Amino acid sequence: MRGAPLRPKTESISGASFVANSVITPDRGRRLSALRRLWIAVAVAAGEIFLLSFLYDSPASALPFWQQPVFYANTLAKIAVVALPLLIVALWPRRHEILETRNAAGSVGFKSYVIANIALFAALLSLRFAISQVADRSFGVLAAYAFLLLATGASMALLAAPPSFWRRLVKLVPTEIVLALTAAGAAVGIGRLAQDGWDSLSSATLALSHWFLTLYEPNALLDGAHRTLGVGNFAVQVFGPCSGYEGLALIVAFLPIYLWVFRRDLRFPNVLLLLPMGIAAIWTFNALRIALLVSIGAHISPEVAVQGFHSQGGWISFLIVTLSCIAVSRRMPFFAAQPVAHSAWTAGSRANSGAQASIAFLAPFMALVAASILAAAFAPHDQWLYAVKVLAVGATLWWFRGAYRPLLSGVSSSSAAIGLAVGAIWIATDPGRGLETPLGTWLASLPVWIAALWLGLRAFGSITLVPVAEELAFRGYLARALISIRFETVAIGQFRLIAFIGSSVAFGLMHQRWIAGCLAGAVYALLMYRSKRLSDPIAAHAASNAVIMVWAVAAHQWSLL
Repeated sequence: MRGAPLRPKTESISGASFVANSVITPDRGRRLSALRRLWIAVAVAAGEIFLLSFLYDSPASALPFWQQPVFYANTLAKIAVVALPLLIVALWPRRHEILETRNAAGSVGFKSYVIANIALFAALLSLRFAISQVADRSFGVLAAYAFLLLATGASMALLAAPPSFWRRLVKLVPTEIVLALTAAGAAVGIGRLAQDGWDSLSSATLALSHWFLTLYEPNALLDGAHRTLGVGNFAVQVFGPCSGYEGLALIVAFLPIYLWVFRRDLRFPNVLLLLPMGIAAIWTFNALRIALLVSIGAHISPEVAVQGFHSQGGWISFLIVTLSCIAVSRRMPFFAAQPVAHSAWTAGSRANSGAQASIAFLAPFMALVAASILAAAFAPHDQWLYAVKVLAVGATLWWFRGAYRPLLSGVSSSSAAIGLAVGAIWIATDPGRGLETPLGTWLASLPVWIAALWLGLRAFGSITLVPVAEELAFRGYLARALISIRFETVAIGQFRLIAFIGSSVAFGLMHQRWIAGCLAGAVYALLMYRSKRLSDPIAAHAASNAVIMVWAVAAHQWSLL
């Protein structure tokens, strides 16, 4: 008896047809398999790098570094590690095409590559242990170690995807690969060159810093032999990391990727001038940072100079230079294919609306980060400047208030309850419970009314402003931008696994307790996916911060703040 072909059962709801029984297609099965394989490769790579880094010292010999095979193997490994995130950024506009290519490659030979990786890593680990036990290390043994190191790295790549995918990727995006490798090589090379060539670089940096000081400090002192710069009774000895090579490496790594990703909006080859301009600017800013550090130490506070401005001044310089390069490349006709004028923000085009939406969602969080960096530059007195964060974030939210009104309507009571639970778990798992903290010592030194005023300001910022700024950035913007570069076309609450994981991890990394932060971010994201509203994760985040703030004040558990 011949029957009708079986079909999935469907139900019609409001004119729409939904498949009742879930069918995993071959394409979806390949995607799931590819994703599992990628995460296994990431976990294996992280574990093996951890073991190699912490078990034994890196093998070396008495030969000059340029004659050591291990030096070249380690350098290639560093370039590969730095190039990977740069390549991801460069390929982000074509990520769907790359994912389709990866899915088409399947998971051929996965078990064989797992066995090969384990065998190579075991041999590498054994050889590294054997080398660590002897003082006389021959060239042949070190060459064998270098070969095993590179072979193990190659096996990690094959764990992530089969050879057919890598061959196809090289044919598909050769320029992006060369760009990422070149930028990574330049960053690693500049770092190494600057470390080895400290004498010449430090002399120029010190001379420029001294010249800046002489512009407004009549008693500026420079001791080139001891690399000391000072004013009055305060002096600093400038070591290698302060020469500026880290900032140079960051600029060399950042600008090429930016130029490539936005190449359609920029005018080539004119825009290539931004690279030497950025390098010169970051080095000049570093010299100015050292001069200002000396002046702060001499006239304001040695503690602020060493503990605050020393560490934050470099990031402030990097942000100023990169944002200036982006602004110049967008507004100057010499660099921009179509310069963006101020009036263009009100043109109402689709592209401009996307740019305006990006700014509206990111501006409060950017104001929070900028104010935090500025306040940290005045450590150990940065607590006095918490009002700067409140003013910066509050003013930004008020400026863009019209864009937020449609997003902040309707909150479920369960979201607030879940937020309270997250806050309670955060309190219970606080590793600093019972320990004396600088914040607690500082509050105890204040008059009661000043301490109460500061805590009230801190509560207002933590409960009402910070949750809105962070949820707009991570759930409102990033969770959608990871789905489409035109994030404004993605509905709030649209789920993709990479968006869920990426936004939660990014949120966690912004917190000192990053694992707990990732889990809290995941909870807030799930609330958004359930309600399809941004107001629910904001309410939950505010509830978490409220219970943490109340407990910190009531129990004097200042490690929570």
